[in-house]
Amino acid sequence: RGVVIMAVWGIGAYYSGQNNPDKTAEFLAQAGAFVGWDYCNAPSLHNMLKSIKVGDIIYIKSYTIKTKSLLSLAIGIVDDIATKTGTGLGTGIGVKWKKDFTPISVVLNDETFRNNVYNNTLYEEFDLDIINRIINALI
Repeated sequence: RGVVIMAVWGIGAYYSGQNNPDKTAEFLAQAGAFVGWDYCNAPSLHNMLKSIKVGDIIYIKSYTIKTKSLLSLAIGIVDDIATKTGTGLGTGIGVKWKKDFTPISVVLNDETFRNNVYNNTLYEEFDLDIINRIINALI
């Protein structure tokens, strides 16, 4: 038997410039995680989205730079990597979101903050503390 190693991904659901910029509820309702940027404006994000695999864990994040706090608004497991288009959300993948999730708040330490990627729309998570919190919330 082999060990399956999954990745943990953070994704933003805040679409600036819109009347209701927080799209978390829409991500959950449409069972997906989406990149709001079109391919022409953010090809790297779309290529990164294509590298996510079924079984990977993904969390919707909100990040406040002033307080160095990262909030996980929802967590789920990728269950379909076929490209889907969310109504008003852009390109995405299928996610089975955990029901009745209680958000997780993490204040980043100086080392994590110094090397942070949390302002990015999509990123692979490598911080072991955050990964462990996400996994523990899933099980």
